[in-house]
Amino acid sequence: MRFEVIPASDYIWNRLELIDFLVQNQGQNIVLTTKSEGCCCRAIGLYDLLDQFSFKSVTIISSNQLERHKQYHINIHAPWRFFSVSNKIDSIYHTWNKNKVFATVYGRPLWHRIGIVAHLTKYHCDISLVGCLADPGSVDNRKLFEVSQLFHYDPHSLQNFAEIWKQLPMALHDVAEYTPGQQLSDGYIAQTKNLYPHCLIDIVAETFTDGDCFFATEKTVRPMMLKKPFILMGSKNYLDYLHQMGFRTFNDFWNEDYDGYEGKERYVKILELIDVLAQKSTDELEHMYWDMQYTLDHNYNLLLTQTYNKIITEIL
Repeated sequence: MRFEVIPASDYIWNRLELIDFLVQNQGQNIVLTTKSEGCCCRAIGLYDLLDQFSFKSVTIISSNQLERHKQYHINIHAPWRFFSVSNKIDSIYHTWNKNKVFATVYGRPLWHRIGIVAHLTKYHCDISLVGCLADPGSVDNRKLFEVSQLFHYDPHSLQNFAEIWKQLPMALHDVAEYTPGQQLSDGYIAQTKNLYPHCLIDIVAETFTDGDCFFATEKTVRPMMLKKPFILMGSKNYLDYLHQMGFRTFNDFWNEDYDGYEGKERYVKILELIDVLAQKSTDELEHMYWDMQYTLDHNYNLLLTQTYNKIITEIL
């Protein structure tokens, strides 16, 4: 029997349906899939649930390269699919016109995304291109806003969000209609490449921020292919795993100590880093941008040639 778990970063959206499935299939061979996404099954509470029941066997299909369990069988599925790119990017998109400094391209309104959107909108609106497609005017969309999680992690950010939520959705004019479900990152890049000459730093917010996981999506690949630096809100040691793959990040240009943290601590450190970079002059940022060309070229070529390392070792 098979069941599709719909994961958030630290909980299961369809938890009640999952419990019903587990009750009905005790003593059987079951297969659970996390929608081919790379959450941490411990962080979402899946193992705690499974331990309350008895099955002949349990197979969990995940894209999380770090997923391990002594009792349950873990099947790692297509963990590198978003790193598959095949199209070169025209050099006209590998520029910065000094229009803005920061940019976001967010869909699902996860707690850390709406927090970053609120921070940029309130404190750095003039130098930020903020894209957040979630619409609080839609009853169905409102169910997706992780407002309670934002309050749990950082009440001050909730206050900021309360001041700007009526401005949502925020659409970016230089982004073609953003259509989820592309098979390769090329499809996402084609929809967003017009944005990148206008911004310098992509504030990437991956889906999962809790537990032991590493699953990079098009959100991480996109700034690499468009040769822009990024700050990355994700799981702990995310940048270190990119380093293991052969990619370079930006510790020569700003403080990346945030990578040693997860959840609230990582989020707060990223907001502090944004504030520091926002104080730099355009000349300082341009000088930094040209100094990091070697790093940007390196990541782009590694993706284009598909010569990145596909074996990573968990950092304990």
